[in-house]
Amino acid sequence: MISRLSLFITFLLWVTSQGHPGSWSGKNSPDLPAAGKALIIKQIQEKFYLLNEPALNAEAFRYGMLGYHSLLSRGLVKNDSLLTIIDFSQSSLDERFFVVNLKNNTILYKSLVSHGRNSGDLYASRFSNKIQSHQSALGFYITGDPYLGGQGYSLQLDGMDTGYNDHSKIRSIVIHGAYYATQDYAERYGRLGRSFGCAALPPFLSTPIINTIKGGSVVFSYFPDQTYLSHSVVLQYTSGDPLTSHDGS
Repeated sequence: MISRLSLFITFLLWVTSQGHPGSWSGKNSPDLPAAGKALIIKQIQEKFYLLNEPALNAEAFRYGMLGYHSLLSRGLVKNDSLLTIIDFSQSSLDERFFVVNLKNNTILYKSLVSHGRNSGDLYASRFSNKIQSHQSALGFYITGDPYLGGQGYSLQLDGMDTGYNDHSKIRSIVIHGAYYATQDYAERYGRLGRSFGCAALPPFLSTPIINTIKGGSVVFSYFPDQTYLSHSVVLQYTSGDPLTSHDGS
């Protein structure tokens, strides 16, 4: 019988070998053990369809699940029941922030979320890990503890992707509520307002979401950027290779 670790490594090699995000069909994938590939594709596909959320991008979910398992296998995930996906391929008028309960296959929250002011206007298209860039960053985060700061009740994020979001603490990239991340603001201005790189949520949702995902769950900021998807240290991780360390400062 194929072990879970072997299945995960098979899935990892299959996904990271793709030149671009594909469909669930598995077409044009390399020759891998048929049983392992079929089972992994089936498990992730079934979980995705059980969510029954048309607004959730299948590829964002697939890569999110891959990174989740990568971080989980290294003991970095304290709350393994949740996966939060921020899909920056969608416009800021869309509810593109999803909190997924992986245990019972439900969407706990679906929300508007702002991107960084230098990432774009209606759509985000530019991302950065640099200090003072005022851009959103791609990659996987582990949530920390809530605190009261300049933006009110906020949630610390620890970036796991070296070179892509590992300066999150230096940049003070957090999740918080903001008046400019509401439906009323979107209707008035044709887009949400923008942050300095933080994920800003509607104020009425920010506190319950923060209290749900705090304390060691996975957050994934997704965009179909092939450079990131090909070089993410989280997505590239396999059992025999150490995940490149991040400074965590």
